[in-house]
Amino acid sequence: MDHQALSDMMSVRDLMRAMIRDPNGKGIGSLGYDGVLRTFDAERNVLDAIRLNPAQIREYYEGLPMPERFLTADGRNVSERDMFHPDAENIPRKPTEEDRARTRAHNEDLRRRGFTCCVPDKLADGGEPNPK
Repeated sequence: MDHQALSDMMSVRDLMRAMIRDPNGKGIGSLGYDGVLRTFDAERNVLDAIRLNPAQIREYYEGLPMPERFLTADGRNVSERDMFHPDAENIPRKPTEEDRARTRAHNEDLRRRGFTCCVPDKLADGGEPNPK
């Protein structure tokens, strides 16, 4: 069985757990408009990429409104080169200092109101990201 056929049978959750992540914990994961799920380091270099089929894209958005552009997305048609060298629209932008300040203020407001926040990029089961 080829790699894509195996990936097609896996859940998005399992695929995400198997992906290479930024060892410094400063990276981000993102589903591009091209249907490719990628992990990036803090500088937005692609660390890992997996092509998702339409069913997996719907699973990724399960319980959330899915942007219309994803209704026709199919990552299985993306070349290996484009997986690791995506167009700018498929790379998440880096937060500005203003974005960071807004997030800190929002989190502080939540803390004052008694809400607790999750630590980003931690697995719910306490496991460590797969270093591959």
